[in-house]
Amino acid sequence: MPDIMHLFKFAVPREQAYQAIATADGIRKWWTSDADLEAFAGGQGEFRFYGGQSVHKVTVVESVPPERIAWDVRESFRQEWVGTNIVFSLRPDDNGTELLFAHRGFLRADEAYALFTTGWGIYLASLKEHLEKGQGTPR
Repeated sequence: MPDIMHLFKFAVPREQAYQAIATADGIRKWWTSDADLEAFAGGQGEFRFYGGQSVHKVTVVESVPPERIAWDVRESFRQEWVGTNIVFSLRPDDNGTELLFAHRGFLRADEAYALFTTGWGIYLASLKEHLEKGQGTPR
């Protein structure tokens, strides 16, 4: 199964990066401004796009502050996402934090997969802008 992976470095402490990824308030500043997320293992998340017409629903399967958060996608407007796993792993770096991002479990590498790969790159760049400059570009 193909996986989407990205590596980003942020010039901020790991705790700050974790809060931006693991909380609804944080997510609203770089991914989607319409989000709910319970920041604990077993918690639920809902990320809405296009006025709530497009929704991803996740279960938080791992929450280890400030090192790692993982979600299983249980429902999605993109059928290709259902049953996939999204993992944000944060490590200290000489200049702040290193993020290893993985979205795993796609059935095939096709045009949709290419779109998702690009989309995550854009949103993770938005996360970097939010963390380092105070202004991301959420949907």
